[in-house]
Amino acid sequence: MIKFIGTDLDGTLLNSHSQISEENSVAIRKAVNAGITYAICSGRTLQSVKGFFENDLKTNGYMVLLNGAVIFDPDGNKISDRPMATSVVDEMLMRSERDGFKVVLDGLDSTYVTDPELSGATYYEGVSKYNVLMDSVADLRKLNKKPDFPIYKVCFSAHPDKLSELKKKIESFTSLPVVISRSGASYYEINALDVTKMSALQRISAVTEIPITDFMCFGDYGNDLDMLKGVGFGVAMDNAISEVKESADYVTKTNDQNGVAWMIDKVLKNEIV
Repeated sequence: MIKFIGTDLDGTLLNSHSQISEENSVAIRKAVNAGITYAICSGRTLQSVKGFFENDLKTNGYMVLLNGAVIFDPDGNKISDRPMATSVVDEMLMRSERDGFKVVLDGLDSTYVTDPELSGATYYEGVSKYNVLMDSVADLRKLNKKPDFPIYKVCFSAHPDKLSELKKKIESFTSLPVVISRSGASYYEINALDVTKMSALQRISAVTEIPITDFMCFGDYGNDLDMLKGVGFGVAMDNAISEVKESADYVTKTNDQNGVAWMIDKVLKNEIV
């Protein structure tokens, strides 16, 4: 029996315009009103995810942030906080300081970006008041070393012409105590060792005493893989990459066809139990 629903944001709950449709919002509220616990499970920061709850969903739920590095319960209490080691972040930045990649450091609330191409589209959240453009990787290294300033996630991306070079660089990080995932064709996201969306869901399962086999989760890309494989009901969007579809128990409609709402409707009608 499905007692918990978790959704990724980009490419999943959000449509191609980065909006939550009314259909998806209504479906999630119906699920919550039916007694199902809900969570957004995203690589995004606190302010971004919090805004979707307040402005669109208009209901309470768990917030799994930064690929599982931080978890807030529905009452706003932080129940898990797993930043990256300063030395590990600095090692990655030092190794890539002269490579010309786009680099992002995620704190809890803000995103710090160095973008050699000044494209304004370095990160999937785009340019917002919570994104701070830095001049260089050297500036990011200084920021990382500030006391009481935890970094939870590092993102690397590059122009298509440099993707093979970026891939080799990312592969060189596998010897470090980190988890590496992809959230887009040219985006690599790096968290502390053992920090994943699935590890966060296991923490929520322990707190709520809801068996992980009663969890249904939705996703579309590489940083959703462990989550979809690990829960009882893994749902891939029809716009998901092939690896995600092959790993899921179900495939729903695309993010532009309200795929989350379509599947929740089946759950509430007891067509999937």
